[in-house]
Amino acid sequence: MMNFIEKKFVKYYLGSKDIRTHIDAVHACPPNSDKFTGEIVEGMIDKINCSGIIATKSRTIIDLNRQRNESNKEAIDEYRITIRDILKHVGILNENEKLLKPYLHLAVHGMKDRINKDIEIGTSFGKSCSPEVKKWFEKETKKHFRRVQIDGRFCGDPSKSVHRCGDKISDPEYLGYGKNYNTIQIEISRTLREKHQEDIINIFCNIIKKFNKEFI
Repeated sequence: MMNFIEKKFVKYYLGSKDIRTHIDAVHACPPNSDKFTGEIVEGMIDKINCSGIIATKSRTIIDLNRQRNESNKEAIDEYRITIRDILKHVGILNENEKLLKPYLHLAVHGMKDRINKDIEIGTSFGKSCSPEVKKWFEKETKKHFRRVQIDGRFCGDPSKSVHRCGDKISDPEYLGYGKNYNTIQIEISRTLREKHQEDIINIFCNIIKKFNKEFI
């Protein structure tokens, strides 16, 4: 049984210290949820014992996939502290709180079924991850899915890049974790999330395991 730590806006799980990856579902809570994203994250945690974060408040109350401002700063700060707790648990922060090794933050989202894509990879046009990780992740994803789009309609909110580059606008003290921090958003079609959930879990768990072997 997974023992999640409950906070005000999220619950999180500290997984294996040997896995330099966490996954999250910040739109998992209804109403107006990305259905099945919470179940996908829990399934991935259960399968490979990685760390993970799941929102416990609806985006209609507070949206963690947004830049920090006066109205949401309590929730965003909690989310950022939770990420820091995971990174400290994994044990790859130096004395300046920068990452010593490549790290993957995989953000699971849901989109409607679309005629031109089943999966969209969002990197904020390369701002949230390194070019090498972006290219590698695209290649690995296309091994399993035929209709994959990169940085299209769902390229990733600008808030995704602050964990890498810092938040110069709303919180200059949040410096980010440096070039080794890689956030990739994956938008998954409704049919895949609902009808092929086990396949989705297995595919992205294997991609996480490959990342941890290849990026050292």
